[in-house]
Amino acid sequence: MPQWLEIAVVMAFAIAAVFFLAKYRETAATLHESERMKKRLSSELTRYRDATTLRALRDALVGSNGLPIDDEGREHLLVRDGDMQLYHLTLRRQCNAVGEGEKVTYTKDGKEVELEELNQ
Repeated sequence: MPQWLEIAVVMAFAIAAVFFLAKYRETAATLHESERMKKRLSSELTRYRDATTLRALRDALVGSNGLPIDDEGREHLLVRDGDMQLYHLTLRRQCNAVGEGEKVTYTKDGKEVELEELNQ
């Protein structure tokens, strides 16, 4: 076999090896990024697992559907936090109608503070 043919074959294999390694690194990086995104999205889904419970709470507080009520008139709800620990909320409902132009305040650190949610 002529020497120029051996050199051409070796150079072709070297070029093919460079392309193969570059494609391998690109694929490995893509797989790594895919696993990272899957883990992040999975943790976000876990964090929002109780969205249905929070919707039930919202609907119970402002709608006609009520939460379970005990003999003393308190409402009960179970909610998980970000660490997935379960908490039992006991609510006592107190509703006051707000007239047009009336300011709603609450006490925070001993001072009267206007409720800003109604101004939006």
